[in-house]
Amino acid sequence: MFGCLVAAAIAITAVIGVFSYFGWYFYSGFKENPTLHAVMSVVNGDQVARSVLGDNIQITNLEGSSFSADTRTGKRESYVAHLKGSHGEGTLSVTIETGSGLNHITSMILTGPDGRTYDLTSSQPRAGPGSI
Repeated sequence: MFGCLVAAAIAITAVIGVFSYFGWYFYSGFKENPTLHAVMSVVNGDQVARSVLGDNIQITNLEGSSFSADTRTGKRESYVAHLKGSHGEGTLSVTIETGSGLNHITSMILTGPDGRTYDLTSSQPRAGPGSI
């Protein structure tokens, strides 16, 4: 019986640890993510995003993220982030593919404070090799 209690305590501690980590990541840990730093550099340089949200656009929290990896095609990261700028708040849905050392934004959709969506992917010039 004592062994069952120890096993249950270990399982509960592991579950609490996992939920705590993901909670921390979604509310503040993402700030250290280099991919999101690169994405925000692109967003802050985008005229459409700046006209919708203003200057100094920052991620306030993540609403969701997913990662997948394939040895042939590389890694795919997707994020849904809540943004805030000097003119208002919005949501950014972005997908980035990484393969052979190259990063490429495949989709970047901004939803503004009024609910309108803006495809920032098409407003960006094609990036050179190795850049986002």
